[in-house]
Amino acid sequence: MSFRTDRVRIIGSVKRKEGVSKEEFESFWINEHPKLFNSLEVVKRNILKYEQAHANEVVSKALTDSGLAVAPFDAMSIFEAPTFDALMEVFTNDEYKKTVGAESLKYFERGQMFAANFVTVVDN
Repeated sequence: MSFRTDRVRIIGSVKRKEGVSKEEFESFWINEHPKLFNSLEVVKRNILKYEQAHANEVVSKALTDSGLAVAPFDAMSIFEAPTFDALMEVFTNDEYKKTVGAESLKYFERGQMFAANFVTVVDN
């Protein structure tokens, strides 16, 4: 096995702002955020794939009850691009910051980012 050379990922983990309900957060994150994000030329130019992962409270509780540590986030975004430079072009873009970044901060705290080269181990 080896690292993929055709793409890289940045994974962002976010937590809802205090006072924002799970329903409000998910409505924004599933319905509005993708429209804003996908409307930007910098995104169209650089992003190969964008996926969201939403916390499952029932399964998270089961994991906690079984003694496993659960990350304290409400959602994650997985962004793929050909290079880290392409990803950085998106996240440092002024239009991105003024639209997607500003609107997102109404619903969640500033998140944590994880930049990753990755290896596919199983892909059924």
